[in-house]
Amino acid sequence: MLLPLEKFAPVFEPFRGKAIGFIRPSGNVGDDLIALATFQLFDKFAIDWREVTPDNCEGCDELAFGGGGNMGRMYHMNWDLRTRCIETGLPVTILPQSFTTPEDREFHRVFVRERESQQLYPAGILAPDLALGLDYLTKTKPQIKLGVFLRRDRETAQGSWFRWRRKDPVRMCKSVEEYLELAARHSRIITDRLHFAISGLIVGREVALLGNSYHKNRSIYETWLKPLGCRFAASPSEALRTWEQPERGEIIPQRRAA
Repeated sequence: MLLPLEKFAPVFEPFRGKAIGFIRPSGNVGDDLIALATFQLFDKFAIDWREVTPDNCEGCDELAFGGGGNMGRMYHMNWDLRTRCIETGLPVTILPQSFTTPEDREFHRVFVRERESQQLYPAGILAPDLALGLDYLTKTKPQIKLGVFLRRDRETAQGSWFRWRRKDPVRMCKSVEEYLELAARHSRIITDRLHFAISGLIVGREVALLGNSYHKNRSIYETWLKPLGCRFAASPSEALRTWEQPERGEIIPQRRAA
């Protein structure tokens, strides 16, 4: 774990003695990483839980909507999923998320994972991104000195940098293990994928996190990742300048994970 267990207690202790239904948001392998960490943390805090849907949550005392996504209307599938959770009539706790726009709806508790989001939801309770609580050990030794991995979606802020050979790790991996092991194969990682950066930190690699299209990456860096040894840069070029200049040809386009 990158953070001590007690950092997650405010999120999980209120669930004790209740039957909790976990709602998995729509997402990618980075969201699956958060879900795996959530399951581990449920068990470490001895929570009675099971994964449910809003249409199949009989016997639950409360719903826990999975963390790590984006509150607001940027991703309509998850907005609609939260609507269905509210319509069950059960108390809904939002596990640590970021806000892109305000979402002033009736939730039981809302945890935010960085300080900028508290400005959009002042009642939000600050708590770590749950992926920072994942237990994972790798036996993989670094094989590549430096990897640059940039997202290819609406959250990118990197323009055309390396567009011709841009590699998005969520498109390269089908499972959480592949995601973590892809990170483990590199000594140093530059990425604007927050949870690939966290994966690199989990497996003990040097990581430079780049900004995304809104405050999430920088704010999580300032709130949680900076003390963990992560670096932050506005661009891949700036990130490279924070390390010694690599030798020619060292940045190699990555193959799809096996």
